[in-house]
Amino acid sequence: MKQKVVTFGEIMLRLAPEGYYRFVQADTFGATYGGGEANV
Repeated sequence: MKQKVVTFGEIMLRLAPEGYYRFVQADTFGATYGGGEANV
């Protein structure tokens, strides 16, 4: 028997520039996600 999981809300996404660049100066970003919905 298959079970379904339904969650409500949005996952938070954080974009972080590589090195010590400012956000507008960076060409690449590291992406991490989190929040309560990501932990389910």
